[in-house]
Amino acid sequence: MGLMTRQNYLDSLDDGRKVLVDGKTVGDVRSHPALAPMVETVARIYDLHNDPARADVMTFERRDGVVGSRFYKAPESREDLALRRRMTTCILREICPTMDRFGDETVTALFTLVDRSDLLDRFDTRYARNAARWLDELQRENLFMTSGNTDPKGDRSRQPFEQDDLDLNTRVVEERSDGIVLRGAKFETGAPYAHVAFIKPTIGNWSPQNADFAIACIVQLNAPGVRMMCRVPQYHGGAANANAFDYPLTSGFDEVDTLIIFDDVFIPWEDVMFARQPELAALIRGELGRWAAQGYLTRCLAKADLLVGAALLVSEHSGTIKIPPVRSKISQLMMHHKAIEAFLLAAEADCEATPSGLTMPNQAIQNAGRIYCSQTYGTMVQILREIIGGQPVMLPGEEMLNSPETRDDVMKYFAGAGYDAPTRLRAMHLARELTASAYAGRTQAYQLFAETPIFAQESALFATYDRESSMALARRMAGLERPAEPASEPGPEPVQAEPEVEVQHG
Repeated sequence: MGLMTRQNYLDSLDDGRKVLVDGKTVGDVRSHPALAPMVETVARIYDLHNDPARADVMTFERRDGVVGSRFYKAPESREDLALRRRMTTCILREICPTMDRFGDETVTALFTLVDRSDLLDRFDTRYARNAARWLDELQRENLFMTSGNTDPKGDRSRQPFEQDDLDLNTRVVEERSDGIVLRGAKFETGAPYAHVAFIKPTIGNWSPQNADFAIACIVQLNAPGVRMMCRVPQYHGGAANANAFDYPLTSGFDEVDTLIIFDDVFIPWEDVMFARQPELAALIRGELGRWAAQGYLTRCLAKADLLVGAALLVSEHSGTIKIPPVRSKISQLMMHHKAIEAFLLAAEADCEATPSGLTMPNQAIQNAGRIYCSQTYGTMVQILREIIGGQPVMLPGEEMLNSPETRDDVMKYFAGAGYDAPTRLRAMHLARELTASAYAGRTQAYQLFAETPIFAQESALFATYDRESSMALARRMAGLERPAEPASEPGPEPVQAEPEVEVQHG
């Protein structure tokens, strides 16, 4: 088939999928007002893939001569890591810097499964082959693969096998000669307009009693038994009903978060990465984010750049950019942007080799960057609020600007510092969308939890940090290094336990 085009993508969504918005079945996701703007946004990403001017960033030539999507190329060198960063940056700058889910990071768990084929083969030789086959198909066709991470969970003080309703965590309910049957649900972003979802195991306690929940597979989102319940739209009736002047982000980029329900969904064995393997889930789960966090940091960098730009625009339009305390606050936003860039580039420059010879970002640096971004985004939004003041919550909309009854007043009282009212209002509405709208609230929540709660990120950093090097330095400076004393009997070897880390990349 070759790389998917815009038209291929639009046509592919007419596939009988079951999507519900506001309690009603959606007839066509391409035209529904809650979904159409993001369908168009994803179509624009396919345009970038097929733009000859961006071929070196968005695509690559495989060893067999076929042109593949760079989304799905497992990095084999530092240059590959840099190209992935440039690819994601291109999308964020060309389309929207606040987008989060469009497929480049969700595939990275497959990179890990292919990389750890030695581990998977210990349990079933089909698993690694299935992962490699899916990676090959994604490269060739450039399907939009989202993920499925978070289960409803129910009573979170109880294990999945202890729940009154076992369906609150996605599980295998039947194993057949030709595949498995899946039941349960996963929360996910972008599923109504994606092709497939990579379902990951996300519980932390992989005891034998939780074996049915130890599942990783790829689900066709139009498969029988799959239905998707969308959260309430951020704008009444859907983003397509929002005025782009008043809602520059909501109107085009309301990424739809969804509960994907699996009502006894059949998954053929060729789409199963592993099933009913709690030991494997425990061993592999902490590694699934090796490359995903690079995409997260790249997104954080784009958001930080937009915060700086919005602060500069609004303060310039109001004349406050001349005031030293305002410049000081803008400088804090600039520092935030450059700190993220430093984490991203340092992890890339100090990259590491994987067991199979792939190349991944430095894990400790990358994990530190994740924590920094999760902890600081809300603070940076607050700084932007302080820079722009209270005016964003008192703005007239485009209808007021165009109305004969109100236009003169709007043009008079919302102009200033050499800028007319429409110019100042456009910038201020963008600032409102970043600080004081439903879109802003959802973005801050996503930023905080998409990379798992901060304590889990801290555990990941603890596990990947070179602790022994730091301890050796401290021992030397404390004078604890002494020549070894002869021992009459050898003592027991010290045991170093690594914490189990649940990493729920988006």
